[in-house]
Amino acid sequence: MDLKQFLRQWAFDRFSSQDIAGLSELMTQSAYPNGHVFITQGEQGEAMYLLMEGAVVIRRADEMTGEPQEGAELRSGELFGLLSLIDNMPASATCTAKGAVRAAALSRDGFQNLFNAAPPIGHHLQYMVAVQLARDLQERNKSLRALLKQRTAMHARA
Repeated sequence: MDLKQFLRQWAFDRFSSQDIAGLSELMTQSAYPNGHVFITQGEQGEAMYLLMEGAVVIRRADEMTGEPQEGAELRSGELFGLLSLIDNMPASATCTAKGAVRAAALSRDGFQNLFNAAPPIGHHLQYMVAVQLARDLQERNKSLRALLKQRTAMHARA
């Protein structure tokens, strides 16, 4: 399927054809093998990805304890790596191909150029980044509360 059609069908259906064309010109489509690591938790990602075919497994380790948390599996039409669009922002999870994958990538430079090519989509992605940051903050707070509760209980028993 053509990238413009895919964008309209899955993630950006409310935007104009001109905006879709602007975004598609800034994205690069590639095929990736099983086990390809797109993004590693704690490291700066290179791009945001739109999964076009295949599956990607998202795994996180609790930043306080290092223990693995439940992972998610993404399918066609889902975006991942949004925080990669922000300079010096470490990834909140590791994203790995499960089987062969085809994805379209938007680099940080492409994201900056998006505000000239398709401003409404650029602003939409900014909003999505803000939502992701808020979710990550909620998860971190949840982990901190659980750790504090655990340590408080340990001290109470001592």
